Amino acid sequence: MPAYLVVEYDKGPDGFHGMQALINEKAAEGYALLQVIERSTYEWVLIFRKT
Repeated sequence: MPAYLVVEYDKGPDGFHGMQALINEKAAEGYALLQVIERSTYEWVLIFRKT
């Protein structure tokens, strides 16, 4: 059964460069990005799946 990880992200001053760094960090931990949901202009929810 796959494990999922849900991360709330506020892009703030780092913008999408910070989001890419988070995605890369989670990939190094063995998670693949499954879905990104925009909650507002600055707030996002990223859903990862353990690979």
